[in-house]
This record gives sequence, structure tokens and C-alpha cells, in this order.
Amino acid sequence: MNLKFKAVLESALIATVSAVLLVILPFIPVLNVVVTIWPVPFIVLGARREPWAGILGLVIAGLLLGMVFHPFLGFAVVILNFPLVVTLSWAIKKRFDLFEYIVMAAGAVLLSTLILLKAFSWFMGQTVFEYIASGIRQFLSSNVVDFSRMIELYAQLNLIEKPISPGEFAEVVIGQLEQFVPFVPSALLIFSLIYGTINMLVSRITLKKLGYMLNELPQFSDWMLPKGAGWGFMGILLIAYVGTLLDLKNFDVVFYTVLSLCSFVFSVQGLAVVTFFMKLKMSKVPTILRAVIAGALFVFAPMLLISLGILEQVFKLRWAYQRMKP
Repeated sequence: MNLKFKAVLESALIATVSAVLLVILPFIPVLNVVVTIWPVPFIVLGARREPWAGILGLVIAGLLLGMVFHPFLGFAVVILNFPLVVTLSWAIKKRFDLFEYIVMAAGAVLLSTLILLKAFSWFMGQTVFEYIASGIRQFLSSNVVDFSRMIELYAQLNLIEKPISPGEFAEVVIGQLEQFVPFVPSALLIFSLIYGTINMLVSRITLKKLGYMLNELPQFSDWMLPKGAGWGFMGILLIAYVGTLLDLKNFDVVFYTVLSLCSFVFSVQGLAVVTFFMKLKMSKVPTILRAVIAGALFVFAPMLLISLGILEQVFKLRWAYQRMKP
């Protein structure tokens, strides 16, 4: 069979199965997390064949979803995953190193997210935040009776000083949401890093299972930022902080974004340091238990991990320990 024709058939088959799974999986408890790796089959197909095969499958899946449900859903699925499928399909073939994989995957996800947000504003005639604010106002105005009863109860319990109208309450909620706007860019960056990295790693694991030859990546316990990257982060953070002190326009958003990104990256590096020492000092502890401990530290002790990550970048803790070891 002609290889191009075979690739087209594979694209159509994977697209059909993936479209069905995207509809079903969100409603299945536990399995709904699989939606986060939905682009993997297209990335794998693009790496095994050619990137165009993965894109063809993605476009077919988008067309199926658009025809059965809503055109914007199909469009959103294609736009959100197109850069990631192209980038990782090409990068896996070129056998880049881990840091390059992460940066390229995160950049692709961030680009597609920004395009999707802009497309949303074109389709809807308003930004995402304006759409959410409008939805809050509409919800409260259409449930005036229930809202009034709730406010009366709060007043009786002295939880509020005086009753307020649904419109006033909506503006209070929207005002609270506006306080989180400066953190949106950092949330997008962190989401892009996580989403892109997960899909990259799962795609590589799948390709290895299929017998595809790949370059080896370092274990997570050995991972660290490239030389100079940590100082670069700190320098950008200092510049952003000075801009905030000088009250320069939008530098508060830049500062929050860089601070959040630095915190996340150094906490991951700190987690790698913890994993390294757990492998040495807790080798008899089951791997799954060590993973649970590491996950608990990431959730409940982020400052400890951030501190470890910074110390690792400055003093090379793992390298120093291996040099000191007899």
C-alpha cells in the first residue's frame, strides 16, 4: 500500500476515534483526565509519518466535532492543538534535548491559547472576561427570588450589614475577579508549561512503545535549568521589580508574571533535587510512596522547594554531593 495513502487512512481513523473520545471522556470519572493528552495520537502520527499526517488527522477531528456539535468547538480544537502537533512532531524527529522540548512545547501551547482567546473575542464580540461578567449578571438577574432569600438569610445571621440588590452583588463579584487579572498571564504561562510538557512526555513514551528510536532524556532527578538560565530569570525579575517601584505602566503585571514563573520553575527544580536525594537515601521505600511524598511537598511546601531550586542553581547541590561522596 502507498505510504501516503496509508498515512491518510491512519489520520482519518485516529481522527474519528479521537473525536468520539473527546465527547465521551469528560463525562467518565477518573478517565476524564485523559482529555489533557488528547493531542498525543496526532503528535505520534506526525512523528512516525510526517507532520502533515498529524495535522490532517487533527483537522478531520475538528471538522467532525464542528459538524456534529458547534463550528466554534471544531475550530477551537484545531487552533488549540495545531501548533503543538506541528512543533512536537518536528522536534521529536530532530531529537532535541529536554529543555528545548519543554520550551518549544510550552511556546506552542501559549501561542495557540492566545490565538484562541483572540478568536473567541471575534466570534462573541467581547473578551473572555467580559463574557464571564455578562454571564454573572445574567445569572443573578434571572434568579432574583432565590438570591433575595439568600441575602435575607445572610442579613438575619448578621453576615452582611445590609441587604444588597442582585446588580450590586454582581458588581462586587466582578470586582473581586478583576483583582486576579494581573495573574492571568502567569497562569497562562504555567498552564502552557504543564500542558506542553505532559503531551511531550506521553508522546515520547508512546513512540517508544511502538518501537520508534528516540534520543534519551535525563531522568527527572537529574534535571536542572541550563547554565545561566537561573540568573537570567533573577535578572528579569529584578528589572520587573524596579519597574514596579518606579510605577511604570503595566510593570506590576510583568512583575507578577515573572515572579510566578520563577517560583514555578525553581519549585520544579527543587522537586528534582528532593527526588535525587530520596533515590539515594530512601532506595528501599517503594517508588510510588516516594512519588506521593514528592507530590505532597510540591503542594504543601512550595517555599521549601523554591529555596532548594535556587540553592541548586547557585551551589550545584547534587554535583557537590556526588563529588564529596567517597
